[in-house]
Amino acid sequence: MNRAAGKDRVRMMMRTTHRTFLLAALLLTTACAGLPTASRTGAVHDVLIKEETVSPHELIVQVGDEVRWVNQRTTPAWVYFYKDSLDELACERGFSYFWGMEEFAKIEPHQSVSVCFALVDVVSYRIQREATVLRGSTAGEGGSETIPVSMHGSILIEEPPSQRPGSHGR
Repeated sequence: MNRAAGKDRVRMMMRTTHRTFLLAALLLTTACAGLPTASRTGAVHDVLIKEETVSPHELIVQVGDEVRWVNQRTTPAWVYFYKDSLDELACERGFSYFWGMEEFAKIEPHQSVSVCFALVDVVSYRIQREATVLRGSTAGEGGSETIPVSMHGSILIEEPPSQRPGSHGR
């Protein structure tokens, strides 16, 4: 192979790599792009994250209400859901999809993240002072996971009163 052909091949490989990287970045940033960032019902429920507590621990909301986690700490906090709930969201702001296992968000001090649930359910979550650390395997060959001390909470999502059985819209 001559020198010019070698340079052309390198340029082509670099363009292909660059395009692949851009496509992957686009897919990651648009995973939730179709979801609104505000409540369908207009109702917003705050979960306050303080230095040693989360309040309230249990919350009852209606389908479409916005649940907002507000970090009142002086350091970041992380909120993790215990199950894959992306397909159950009507809106989201600040969350990331985490390897198909759970959603999470890093909340900087005095900032917030939020979600609106689209289905009746009970959703549990945990608040951590540090991020979960994964080490080792990517193919199920025995890696490890370090989960820092967590504060736990749950959200009961109910049908709006007008959609409950026996309700007459009152």
